[in-house]
Amino acid sequence: MFETVLVAVFTYNEEKNISVVLNKICKKFRNVIVVDNNSEDNTLKKIKKYPVKIIHHKFNLGKSNSMKSALDYAKINKFKYLAFIDGDGQHEISDLENLCSKMIKIKKGIVIGYRKNLTNLNFTKRLGTEILNKIFFLLYKTKILDIQCGLRVFNLKEKKIKWSSSGLKHYFADAEITCNAVKNKCNISQIPIKTVRSDSYKGMNILFGLYLLIMLAYWRISNAN
Repeated sequence: MFETVLVAVFTYNEEKNISVVLNKICKKFRNVIVVDNNSEDNTLKKIKKYPVKIIHHKFNLGKSNSMKSALDYAKINKFKYLAFIDGDGQHEISDLENLCSKMIKIKKGIVIGYRKNLTNLNFTKRLGTEILNKIFFLLYKTKILDIQCGLRVFNLKEKKIKWSSSGLKHYFADAEITCNAVKNKCNISQIPIKTVRSDSYKGMNILFGLYLLIMLAYWRISNAN
């Protein structure tokens, strides 16, 4: 069913989680690539035990460039759809299946997961997510329920997706792609997904959250192309 989908898994120091993640994904998907951002632990060693393609960056190039590596591979190998999922186990594989099934059905734009129930997140992450979504609506007049969710699927022939990024190293790539897709009037479908508690040290801190709010305004006034 998912022969036309390439699943890209992004990792950086995920030796505790990657085996469980890949074990589940490989049971459901045949085409899987792991983009590793120069992990300093045993992540790469564990990845090699699974029937997946591997792109290993010799330096930590950030999530934006990891996405670009996956995109280039998907286009070269002529996949129709590209799915993104983080390698830390924060997403259910059943949700990934639902997003891919939706994309195969509609065959256009982007399908984005949104965390409907935020009670599993700590207070800071929950408040930050809610504030970002409200500010996004005020700026873009479009209700995107989770602009930072890393679980999403793209139609690779969609010309209204701007894949380039401002070069921000880690957490903003998902949000920037979402912002540009909205500005370019790309078709965006949203599907509720389960909220899984992530490690407390992961995600944005307050300073990065404030910076992202500034960037949302900047992307809004910059030219869409």
